[in-house]
Amino acid sequence: MRKVVIYGIGKLGKSFVEHCIQQGVQGMELADSDSNLWGTEVYGMEIKNPNKILWERYELVVIGAGTQHSGEIWDRLINSYKVSEDKIVSYLDAVILQKGECYNWGNMEFGEELETSILTSGKEIGRKIKAESMNDLEKYFFCGKHKTINKWMHYFEAYERFFAKYRNKDLSILEIGVFKGGSLQMWKNYFKGSCNKVMVYGIDIDPECKQLEEDNIKIFIGSQEDRDFLHKVKKEIGKVDILIDDGGHTMNQQIVSFEELFDLVDENGIYLCEDLHTSYMERYGGEYQGDTFIEYSKNFIDYLHAQYSETNKLQRNQYSDSIKYITYCDSMIFIEKKKHTARSIEMKI
Repeated sequence: MRKVVIYGIGKLGKSFVEHCIQQGVQGMELADSDSNLWGTEVYGMEIKNPNKILWERYELVVIGAGTQHSGEIWDRLINSYKVSEDKIVSYLDAVILQKGECYNWGNMEFGEELETSILTSGKEIGRKIKAESMNDLEKYFFCGKHKTINKWMHYFEAYERFFAKYRNKDLSILEIGVFKGGSLQMWKNYFKGSCNKVMVYGIDIDPECKQLEEDNIKIFIGSQEDRDFLHKVKKEIGKVDILIDDGGHTMNQQIVSFEELFDLVDENGIYLCEDLHTSYMERYGGEYQGDTFIEYSKNFIDYLHAQYSETNKLQRNQYSDSIKYITYCDSMIFIEKKKHTARSIEMKI
């Protein structure tokens, strides 16, 4: 059984321990710096004095405290207890893999048969995925040197399928949603060859993201549902080959961004909207068959076939003339554009 320590058993730590138990995780040890907690129990597990723990015996240490105390705990683990940085993870970034669950890894192969539910980290998982099953984006995500990236695992397979053709070519890409800046670095690394030019743009509402700019990465600060702001961005950057909406994921944000920025994409480019599952989640304005981006995007199917319509209820529009392929997959829609054409033509030979 894996040996894991959860360090920090305050309100957040207790809630995390409860969550782990509910998911079937076993073999946890608990520790806290507060001497008043030593010897007391949480869910039948004793809270220990961290000075009495033989840290080298443990495979993972999860910090169960919030940002106010996590930095202090992190420093103590590394400097006082000599815990390897690779073994430390915040409870916010910890991963629980449940026994018997079948996870969507895309094309990656997870090389371990789980005998019980385990508490682990992204770095640990990366070491257990078969290297030969990873594409270049997955290798960069797990092994590359980059700022924080947060992605669903099956996204990388889709990225490779639709974006590989743009590699080693002059390219301009815009991603809405900068977060910690890691995905912008990932795109620059993935598309840059020995001779081509790559420019990566980002949009985020958080002013702090501006500090994440670097060579060939430019970030605009503003709201993705502010049409005036989006107009200004369009004027400054011109056409892009790939546009990725990984922003706030609310219905209005996704719809406004598409309406304002679809024409920013080159005629041979791709518009990708991620995290479509929010269309089914109330906190994002989602509802099954409600006023969601999923329902909005279903109109694209009609637009694609408008030239065959025998009713005035469906007429050709800008999307009819510029959409070539529409591909849905789990939580994603890829919309590939085409050069303007007037009508499809049928022949028999």
